[in-house]
Amino acid sequence: MKQKIFSFVFLVTSIVIGLGAYGHAEQWWKVVYPVLGNRVSDPRMLNMLLAVWLFVSGGMLSFGLVLIWTWLRMRKGDRGVAVIPIGIAVFYFVFGVLSWTYVGRFFALFVVLGISLFISTLVINVHRTVGRS
Repeated sequence: MKQKIFSFVFLVTSIVIGLGAYGHAEQWWKVVYPVLGNRVSDPRMLNMLLAVWLFVSGGMLSFGLVLIWTWLRMRKGDRGVAVIPIGIAVFYFVFGVLSWTYVGRFFALFVVLGISLFISTLVINVHRTVGRS
């Protein structure tokens, strides 16, 4: 039962990370562009910011897809892929803590996602290790 609960937590966390790409991209058009659109003197700078902004959105979507693929592999017993969600979890946690500290409390979401992903990965893989001993 514990295995199924943490597997579900892992999957939901992965989906939230992936869907975060859409929220992130939407913020460009609703928040960033209206503020910066008339203030940036060189339009190439605004285009560069847009490119980086959309690149980050694509990265979030890619993380989500890779995590779902990882979830499928772990369900089949492949413990070797656990390094992938652990790496993403640590990145989200560290980025979240720093951003929460210096930017604002919205970034606590990244801390929660990182912790959720980290713990669910460990529980899923410890369960598999114990089950095979």
